[in-house]
Amino acid sequence: MSEEWVAVATFSQPVEAHLALTKLESEGVLCIVSDEYVVSVNWLLSGAVGGVKVMVPASEAEFARDLLRPQPHLVQVADETHARDSDDEDLVCPQCRSVDAYFHRFHRRVAGLAWLAFGFIVPWLSQRWVCKQCDYQWKERGTTIDE
Repeated sequence: MSEEWVAVATFSQPVEAHLALTKLESEGVLCIVSDEYVVSVNWLLSGAVGGVKVMVPASEAEFARDLLRPQPHLVQVADETHARDSDDEDLVCPQCRSVDAYFHRFHRRVAGLAWLAFGFIVPWLSQRWVCKQCDYQWKERGTTIDE
């Protein structure tokens, strides 16, 4: 007699279920996707059928649930001495020496107005680095944006 299959995860879209299926198959778990065609034909039925289900044999259910459980992201915090000695000066804020900076490509209002006026975003409008710690802004090495 065959083993019972149980649902270990449900999703509203078939593509999400197939991502989970790929994760499980990469770990060697035998699994299938159920009700994907019902939801694909009429997505309003997703709630009625209980969503798209990823099913595994009952003996592998606990292992499969552990694999699909979200894992906390590991964050590496650089110490201040590493930030001061870094060779990559673009990633270090010139004002507070923080390494917590990001590249800001477009100002939202300017990009929206450019999109409405020209039909595309002008790429050179507002490219700059912004420090998350002190909100200091700079364009490149040795240049700053005056506010």
